[in-house]
Amino acid sequence: MIDFTVWMQSNWYELGTLFSEFVFLAAGIWFARKILRTMRASQEQVGALLKLSVTGAAADRQSANAAGERPFASASPYWLTPPEIPPAGSQEPAESHPARMRVGHGLVVWLNTPMSGGGVAPWRKAIRWLQSPAGS
Repeated sequence: MIDFTVWMQSNWYELGTLFSEFVFLAAGIWFARKILRTMRASQEQVGALLKLSVTGAAADRQSANAAGERPFASASPYWLTPPEIPPAGSQEPAESHPARMRVGHGLVVWLNTPMSGGGVAPWRKAIRWLQSPAGS
């Protein structure tokens, strides 16, 4: 035990470096897992959107016997067979939404406003404060 303590005291820098490398490795693995989860969720959303877009467009083009002839119809979870397709007449016509117009108008107004109020920029104030002598 004494030999190990002496060895640790003589190699403290190398132990610290090894510990920091393990910390960076753990942070990298955590970050990679988080990115992969986000990518997977994004792919699932795109698949769901694709499924919705196929249902809207496929009602006019496909018949019940055509889906039975295709072997790939059951291979993908995003492929819809005709019985799952809602009737085309069930959707209500799209109306203009005044709330959507207000949001768009607010966005345009926000984008047209100037970026600064004409005063001194905050970062310049911070630099002046840092350059001023202490106690003044």
